[in-house]
Amino acid sequence: MTRIRNESVEAVKEAVDMIDLVSGRTQMKRSGGEWRGRCPFHDERTGSFWVNPLTKVYYCFGCQAKGDAIGFVEATEALDFAGAVEWLADRYAVTLEYEETSPEADRRRAQRERLLKLLDTTADFFERFLWEAEESAAARSYLEERGIAREGAERFRLGYAPRAPDRVKRAALGKGFTAAELDQAGLTVRGNDRFRERLIFPLTDARGRVRGFGARQMPGGRPPKYLNTSDGVVFRKSDILYGLDHARRAIAQHGSAIVVEGYTDVLMLHQTGVDRAVASMGTALTEGQVTELRRLCSTVFLAFDADAAGQEASLRGMEIARGKGLNVRVVRLPGGRDPADVAAGDVAAFERALDEAEPYLTYRVSLALASEGSRDDRYARVRALLSASEPSVERDELVRITADRLDLSDDLAARLVDRPAAPSGNGSRSVPRVGMSARERDERLFLGLCMAFPERGLDLLCSLDVAHFADPARWEAATVVRRRLAGELAPEEERAWAPMIAELTALASQEATSQRVLEELYWKLSLRRVEDELKGLQQNADLSLSQQQRLQEMQERRLTILETIRSL
Repeated sequence: MTRIRNESVEAVKEAVDMIDLVSGRTQMKRSGGEWRGRCPFHDERTGSFWVNPLTKVYYCFGCQAKGDAIGFVEATEALDFAGAVEWLADRYAVTLEYEETSPEADRRRAQRERLLKLLDTTADFFERFLWEAEESAAARSYLEERGIAREGAERFRLGYAPRAPDRVKRAALGKGFTAAELDQAGLTVRGNDRFRERLIFPLTDARGRVRGFGARQMPGGRPPKYLNTSDGVVFRKSDILYGLDHARRAIAQHGSAIVVEGYTDVLMLHQTGVDRAVASMGTALTEGQVTELRRLCSTVFLAFDADAAGQEASLRGMEIARGKGLNVRVVRLPGGRDPADVAAGDVAAFERALDEAEPYLTYRVSLALASEGSRDDRYARVRALLSASEPSVERDELVRITADRLDLSDDLAARLVDRPAAPSGNGSRSVPRVGMSARERDERLFLGLCMAFPERGLDLLCSLDVAHFADPARWEAATVVRRRLAGELAPEEERAWAPMIAELTALASQEATSQRVLEELYWKLSLRRVEDELKGLQQNADLSLSQQQRLQEMQERRLTILETIRSL
């Protein structure tokens, strides 16, 4: 695997403006030398999200999200490490260099870059052809009839594919691309252009890079209605959320996304000011799409047409979203129309539909109650849904509605929420964070202050050993901090320990910032080490002579430390 050089990673971290970066997700306010705002990773009313612009780390005192600039981009932009570094490099104009790991890896990376360049160049070609070619007049008229303004079409880089069977191919070959590359990018089939006489929608990833194309049949044109790029080297349909690169910021700011079916739904919603809309490339959300959304928001509104929303595939997509912790709400559009038509006619009506969107459970129960079959069949379907749900006011209300609709006895109504016996051996989905003991707090704060006062901190850390810490994990953290202060930490280790460094830095900034406190904590750690040893010796009723001497030394040592603490 080709890797970005460590020097490039460090250059990116150096170039990042942490406040500028984070402000894209949440509003930050200055407080002394630090900044605070509402956490972009969980819902809250008061700001518990902390950022230090100098050390370029963040920490949330509410949900414990933490890390550095690269980690922040990984979490908020749904990118892996390399993708996050490249994203930051683009934003802060840093040129990256890659390690030459192997000729094969270099070949794959170069191939990928060439294909992305080819796709971007082709998108430019389609776009120019739409607005400049005479044969594209029908496509321009179609957009006008659909109410899509040129400004919106240009923002999403809409284009038109020519009638000629090899126009795109000839243009690409003229720019130095090869026939094989055209095939790999999904632009040609059996030597001719794949897309002809079609309205073109470039399909971009979260960073706005063109990965493929969706092509709509013109009225009276050859079927199918939609023709997409096939999955290949740089395109996987299930990973793409159409419009995400444009909607990303709004989704993060609102904490919710609106998922629709079609490209024109996205365009029309954005055009009318609903800028958190994306399209799922079908009626079912995929694992990859849900993962992208989960990084940005906690709620998804599904605005599919009535038939599509009830399809089995669509329901599975909702389950995937719920399984990833997303709050799913289903939007019922007035008159069964699609989002583009509703928004174009009356955007306020679309907003009202959002406000009235049904929670997932309510939607599923309403489908079950309206389904075919006997009362027993419908009872069984509803019970399967309600018994698998957590207790809530919504569930109680659904029990009441179901009992009324199916005319249930009190006993049957009560059984609607009976949960099957839980299988043994399953771990809980989350473990609540246990509050810190006084000793853990002191040890963590000491390490944070060692980084705040690095010269003295390094001296003190060098005099400690594993017995000064109650938990081996914190001794490991102390070792990392010591090596970091000594300049011994490798870039890979720096990245791996970035969340821990962020947490310790945040803790120190909140609790205390004086070197006197650092000294006091050092002696507290020393005192506890002595007291631990004393306790072990005192539990032994038959001490040897050397142990008795050691006991006396420790007792004297304890008194000395106490006197030192009192004198600070």
